[in-house]
Amino acid sequence: MGKTMILYRGSLKSCNYWCSYCPFSKHRGSAKEYNEDRQHWEQFLESVINHESKKGSLSIGGLMVVPYGEALIHSWYWQGLGRLSALKSMEILGAQTNLSFSIDRSLELYEQSGGRREKLRLWATFHPEMETADTFAQKCRSLLDAGVLVCAGAVGNPENLGELRRLRKLLSEDLYLWINKMDGLKRPYSQKEQDAFTELDPFFLRELVPVKASAEQCRGRVFVEGDGTLKSCNISQARTENWYDFTNDETSERLREVLEHPVCRRKLCSCYLAYGGRSDVMNQMIFGAYPLFRIPRKAKAVFLDIDGTLIPEKNREKDGEAGRVSQSARTDLELLNHTGTRLFFATSLSYEDAARRCREIWHLFEGGVFGGGGYVVWKESREPEIIRENISPISEIWCLIIKELGKSLKSRVLIYRRKGIAYKATLLRPRGSSWSKKETEWAADYLRRRCSADVRVFAEQHCLEIVAAESSKANGVKTLCSWMEISPAEAAAAGDSLEDREMIEMCRQKGETDDIISSREELGKQVKMRIDKQLMN
Repeated sequence: MGKTMILYRGSLKSCNYWCSYCPFSKHRGSAKEYNEDRQHWEQFLESVINHESKKGSLSIGGLMVVPYGEALIHSWYWQGLGRLSALKSMEILGAQTNLSFSIDRSLELYEQSGGRREKLRLWATFHPEMETADTFAQKCRSLLDAGVLVCAGAVGNPENLGELRRLRKLLSEDLYLWINKMDGLKRPYSQKEQDAFTELDPFFLRELVPVKASAEQCRGRVFVEGDGTLKSCNISQARTENWYDFTNDETSERLREVLEHPVCRRKLCSCYLAYGGRSDVMNQMIFGAYPLFRIPRKAKAVFLDIDGTLIPEKNREKDGEAGRVSQSARTDLELLNHTGTRLFFATSLSYEDAARRCREIWHLFEGGVFGGGGYVVWKESREPEIIRENISPISEIWCLIIKELGKSLKSRVLIYRRKGIAYKATLLRPRGSSWSKKETEWAADYLRRRCSADVRVFAEQHCLEIVAAESSKANGVKTLCSWMEISPAEAAAAGDSLEDREMIEMCRQKGETDDIISSREELGKQVKMRIDKQLMN
């Protein structure tokens, strides 16, 4: 398991705003209630710090306070976030807030407690009933000027479209404005309304596409309430275990096991805290390693594996029929494409097989890395179409030797070509008959001796793949990035096998640690178990 992400909700149920639609605006907290909430928060802080001091700790990488009311008007939350920020393993933390706190005084409390501004993230919600767009936008600017990353958003109430459009104009261009679906609307959004909100938030349609619940996608994250009640997310069922049941070295390992086996009986992930916190590849492609904070990654290009990633293992082809990319995945890809992000495949599949399996989304992609790096193509322009290609050839003599090897290993041999040039060979066994490491190494040694040249041999399930020595997904990504005149660090990549490891590492986002990268690799390795019918994952 990679780094843990925690959502914390204390006993606080009061707010300093009094919006008409919100139940918490009707309640004013008492001194007793505030004291109880502070005690819960401080108990939770000590438990997190204690967990991080243990051998084999949880390695908590992210924490977000998601109160029912407004937490950041209370000093103890700023002091606590500062203490947590000082933890070595903590990479990112913050809270949902209406930004009604004093920015200077709050950041002073945060830093006095050891807080590091570069780790702080604020999910800021605009409340049109309580303040003007000008005031809210100014607060966002002040936080950004102070070195704090912010995302801004509001409920998608059609009656507030005018003010939300004004807010979008007032915010800096690089600050993401998200729009949440309005649960109280009690009717579908009209097409005109959908178009209007999508202009404000390019990912708004994600709110309208049902996401089927899947506990397997919630490994490594946990929702903790003030009394220690444990859930996978804010809307999932409560577990029988309590966060405070795990207080020593012996029980710490049990907590890791709990996080590895999430519990959920929901049919749908019906809010962003639920679906945005899943270990979904598309969440990470859009919002980075900790997508719950809604800070867009803004990759200039995205490289995606197909089998096990775009098409989950259980959706792979059967009896000659191509597997399917889910509707939610197609929506995410269309939205990424719409925002100007260039989409590329990065697959061990041949160009033709990739086109067949991904025919429903093929038009969204500009090309990719195919055959494990043997064939790289970019549709540089569509009107007129300009194509750049790079083929790393396998000689015809090699092909003859590979066919001999296939006979000796009683395997079917497939040779893949573009423009008559062979770039990949596959020794195919029946599904379920994987190639062992020993067999793979023996085949590689055999070919290197017989071909009098270096080749690369790797196994993926029942396929033994053979390509030229220089062919790899990582090298293919390098080629495409050089053609586009961007750095691989400006791109994002996802996949589910060791073949993807170097590619993912190369597309490391600035500020990402080895633990984040390892977590993303682990996501890929576990994708067969963790993904539901919704995309990528």
